[in-house]
Amino acid sequence: MGSIDEARSKENVTPNVWVVPLAFLSHARCFVQFAKLLVSHNLAVTFFCAKGDEKSLGLLATIESWRSEGLDIRLRYLEIEEPNFAAGADDFEEWKRVFQRQEAWFDSILKDESALAQSRPTCVISDLWMPGVHESAVKYSVPAWVFSSLSLCYAGSAAYISQLQDKGILKLPHSPLDPICQEQFISLPGLPLLRLSELDDVGVFSSHVLSPLANRNGRIAYKSEVLILSTFEELEPRAFLEYSKYLVHNSAGGEKKKIYTVGPTFPLTTTPATKPTPNEERHPGLNFLDGQADGSVLFVAFGSTWQLTPEQMQEIAFGLEGSEQPFLCVLQPAAKTAQYPTGDVFDIISPDCISRTKGRGLFVQGWVPQLQILDHRAVGGFLSHCGQNSILESLSMGVPLLTWPTFADQMMNARFVVDEIQAALEITRDPSGESSVDRKEVETKVRALFQSEEGMQARNNAVRIRELALHTVSENGSSYKNIQALVTRIRDLAAENDAET
Repeated sequence: MGSIDEARSKENVTPNVWVVPLAFLSHARCFVQFAKLLVSHNLAVTFFCAKGDEKSLGLLATIESWRSEGLDIRLRYLEIEEPNFAAGADDFEEWKRVFQRQEAWFDSILKDESALAQSRPTCVISDLWMPGVHESAVKYSVPAWVFSSLSLCYAGSAAYISQLQDKGILKLPHSPLDPICQEQFISLPGLPLLRLSELDDVGVFSSHVLSPLANRNGRIAYKSEVLILSTFEELEPRAFLEYSKYLVHNSAGGEKKKIYTVGPTFPLTTTPATKPTPNEERHPGLNFLDGQADGSVLFVAFGSTWQLTPEQMQEIAFGLEGSEQPFLCVLQPAAKTAQYPTGDVFDIISPDCISRTKGRGLFVQGWVPQLQILDHRAVGGFLSHCGQNSILESLSMGVPLLTWPTFADQMMNARFVVDEIQAALEITRDPSGESSVDRKEVETKVRALFQSEEGMQARNNAVRIRELALHTVSENGSSYKNIQALVTRIRDLAAENDAET
């Protein structure tokens, strides 16, 4: 009878999970998808969001939709002032202030609510890039777990490198621009050899303003009893094997520690791209794709925040023109200069170039429905900055990549998809470490992706990975089983808390 009573007790307790993403759009989007996984298993989720981000994320409509389905999702605002990116989206000094304000606010709210037993969360699941939230939860005896929207290779390497640095085993140059970083390589578990310059420039080099925070990230990944990742085991099998040994068996948590890979967290079949969404105007990018041959279009996008220089935009445009390949190129406004004071994409790209590529190519400024585009039958390649969300979305739709990493984890991601799983070709950047690429390199690599044997191999591997992604979220797949195990663990924890109360 005891086991029956215990099961009933667990069913009667509704866990309340606090989900706390970094106030950075790509991280927050991944957290929204993860939150839906939790609420769809009848858990209550309190989602913390910076004011203003709820519009970019479409959170209000999303939450209303979930509630209409009977799901328990609550939105709570981070009471911090909005960022002021006077120097552009890559103003890391302002990002540092944002992170610090987030951590301080969360510590104060957890301190107030920890005194009220009924309002305490079952557990706090915070972003890998918010170590202060994890530390505050531990301080107030609230179970604290970590979710990473980045790859296992990145999260594991952050933990591994921080340990080597703390023990004095690894001493890196002050800056990734040091010439030695182009000459020396490092071997990390589950990854091909990396140049030192391909390590996270934000996270491991002391010259970067955010490196102290990133060093804490690695320690939190090492210490946290539960590490959840939006990737899937079949995508990173070597990394999963090696970091399971390192993080689980060597960490302070010992055998109690668990790594759960739960991705892809987004739907692997989107709304059919040939049909408009009800009550919503269809994006012109999708209309353009409808008129192109299957697998013929190169999709070009660099994420929602990175700003290319006007000169680099022009090189991309002329390179795409010279490739003679159909393309859909999405660009954010450029950093403003004296020559281009508006930063508007269509003030920068030559009107002649736009005219000559009309019908074959389309330039877009701003937002596009990326997942729907990657799922469109006409898309056959993706020139990407190699953010983790973009890589997962591309490979899960069976689309090979051209890599153009810019900062942080993107260099490591690019090396992974090019050399480890061979589902991408590499666009060669300036060896000095700058992001600049000339039009001839763009043209050559676009042709190679669509016309060469190497490009065909990358395409075949991307299709193979799509099959792995479909399997991992199916009933017998690792991610499906992991989310079931994670939910059970949360329910067990809620029942234990309820018994103690």
